[in-house]
Amino acid sequence: MSPLWIAIAICLVLLGMGLGAWLYTRRPSAGLDDRYTPEPLIAREQVAMLEYLIKTFPGQVVIPNVPLRNMLSVRRAANRKRARQRLDQHKVDFVVCGDDGRPVFAFDMEQYHLSDANAKAHQAKVKNRVLKTAGVRLVYVKPSINRMPSPDEFRQQLKLAALPRPAFNRRATDRETVSPRQQLESQFSEFDQTYSPSTFRESEVMGMSGLAELDEMLGRPGSRRVRDSGPDSLQSGHSGFDGGTNDIRGG
Repeated sequence: MSPLWIAIAICLVLLGMGLGAWLYTRRPSAGLDDRYTPEPLIAREQVAMLEYLIKTFPGQVVIPNVPLRNMLSVRRAANRKRARQRLDQHKVDFVVCGDDGRPVFAFDMEQYHLSDANAKAHQAKVKNRVLKTAGVRLVYVKPSINRMPSPDEFRQQLKLAALPRPAFNRRATDRETVSPRQQLESQFSEFDQTYSPSTFRESEVMGMSGLAELDEMLGRPGSRRVRDSGPDSLQSGHSGFDGGTNDIRGG
């Protein structure tokens, strides 16, 4: 055999050995020598707030750190892909579920941003608008439970701030046209049509001060709100609609 064929044979043997070694390293491993480290599912500062919310909503499910994509789905959108991407961009610190397992309240703990404050505020408004279209009230709570009202008082305040739930019996399609009534409802929230004016605007993200103001406004004697009296007994007057709201809950 000539030296050339001997060299070719040696190269082929070496190539085959290398390929076999590579395939051996690529085969699935049983993982008997693998070791893992537990990661925190909830931040230390969130633990006390989680316990507080469980006391506020006894018998209801409270879940921490929930991405919006896990709690909402697109009901109607001009661009469903972008609407789903919007869900991917946001999460909330806590979610409280109703008896049907669907979210009814979402909570974020207040944070003070020294940088990109305007961008953070814009993102908060977008998240609030998205949640409102699903009938989920977003409330910003204090970072310490020492600055929060008692669980019973907080629960009563939240009852006043609860949003109406959208219909779940069907899904709207992309080709569905939006009626003039739905367009009007998208601009005027039910809150602003029903209650007397206040400094809080329904297009804003609700914090503890807005929640306390709502409680004081609706709970004080002589309030213009008429409870359970039917549509004909609603007091006429100013709406809280500020002309620039992005409320799109209607429909």
